[in-house]
Amino acid sequence: MNLRLEILSPQEIFYNGEVDLCIFPGVEGDIGILKNHMPFLTTLRTGIIFLYKEKKIIDTFLVNGGIVEVSNNVCTLLTEDIIKTNDFSKHEKEEFDKLKSKAMEKFYYT
Repeated sequence: MNLRLEILSPQEIFYNGEVDLCIFPGVEGDIGILKNHMPFLTTLRTGIIFLYKEKKIIDTFLVNGGIVEVSNNVCTLLTEDIIKTNDFSKHEKEEFDKLKSKAMEKFYYT
């Protein structure tokens, strides 16, 4: 059994499935979550979420804060502002560019 990840916003469920690794932009630094991670609860800053399966990035999201809970191989992210990085409409481009520039100010991985 891998890590089950749920990414939820008031509007929709952005992701609900299994991953090998997810990396979140924590307020005190980036957080990597694998299966059997110890239980914890933390908040996120604006940044990019990376989802890995079979050692490959399967999806990325741009998030503007939120709360992450990990317990019993289930990781849940609750957020109000999230955009799938490769799937946004033109009217969201301005909002996406603002979030992206804010995230890139503190981007640690290239």
